[in-house]
Amino acid sequence: MPTITRRPGRRVVRLMTRKRDPVLPSSLPMEDLLYVLLGNREAARSIAAETGGDLRRLAGMELDDLTVLPGIGEGTAAKIAALFEIVTRIIRGQR
Repeated sequence: MPTITRRPGRRVVRLMTRKRDPVLPSSLPMEDLLYVLLGNREAARSIAAETGGDLRRLAGMELDDLTVLPGIGEGTAAKIAALFEIVTRIIRGQR
């Protein structure tokens, strides 16, 4: 599995759409998926390490708790909160 570096979104699209041996998003490590969403490798590493790859551990954390992790400022913490709200709405069938 190739490691995703610079320009994570473009790199993942290329990996998923290549003709030979395309990569499914489900096969990517959590850190790489977080990197694509956040665009910040250090934040992705911090979150993956803090949660052990189980993002449900973030559900009980306050934004202030997130901002003490390396690479996570207020903007990244807000992105994570928004992501959780989107997932919650999807699960509940809300718009």
